[in-house]
Amino acid sequence: MLVARGIDEEARQLQKQGALDLWPSCQGQEAAQVGSALAVGPAATVFPSYREHAVALLRGMAPEQLFAQWAGRTFCGWDPRELRFFPYTMVLAAQTLHGVGYSIGQRLQGREDFVVVYIGDGATSEGDMSEAMNLAAVESASVLFVCQNNGWAISKPAEEQMRTSLAERARGFGIESVRIAGGDPETVFTACSLAAGRIREERAPYLVEIQVGRINGHTTSDAQELYRGRDDIERTRAADPVTAYAAGLSGLGLVDTDWLAGVEAEVRELRERLMKEYA
Repeated sequence: MLVARGIDEEARQLQKQGALDLWPSCQGQEAAQVGSALAVGPAATVFPSYREHAVALLRGMAPEQLFAQWAGRTFCGWDPRELRFFPYTMVLAAQTLHGVGYSIGQRLQGREDFVVVYIGDGATSEGDMSEAMNLAAVESASVLFVCQNNGWAISKPAEEQMRTSLAERARGFGIESVRIAGGDPETVFTACSLAAGRIREERAPYLVEIQVGRINGHTTSDAQELYRGRDDIERTRAADPVTAYAAGLSGLGLVDTDWLAGVEAEVRELRERLMKEYA
């Protein structure tokens, strides 16, 4: 989580300098991403949206590979099959149908068919999402839908997008689901571990809706202060899952200042390397 936060901060700075074309920040969603990625294990194939940077790092992606896409140096930047992490998808919800179809195709060939599809709350308003959930349910696809619901589809608040939660809608398609808070990676890990176990046991889809906070704008081209109240932004920043979890581990005596200083030094060195290559 700390490494992902450092890389995110550096990317935002590099984008301001023109080194990256765009950057969708994942700040505030690190706990949801790390907890879910660790829960599903390395065998599952991931179809991300476009801000799953912490998941990418856990899959073994080098930050340089990740930055290459957002700098326009490559179409992707990494080998999707090697990392079991497919390219980011800027077209909202398109990856939902890709992921379900891939899972079904893998099963027909007798291969590992467990797929994880990451989506945001805004993408769930797209028709592709409904089609993907229906297809996954009808075909009993081994797909875990992970929705990071940060409450905003760019500038559109969730209460203006939907009358029910996504978890409730998933049940309407015949998909088991759960809605959880996403501020603690251990809570997310537990929920996604149970979901992954259910998928592998029953060979049927499952959806986990994770409520998270969006600390920065939708992307670096978005000025969220124009539509979000200052109090709302401050509350989200005060509930930062990275600082909260680090403080919690320190309070339990599981990490000390030396360990945290070591991680800080690692992140600083990483950021300096990225700055030299892209600045």
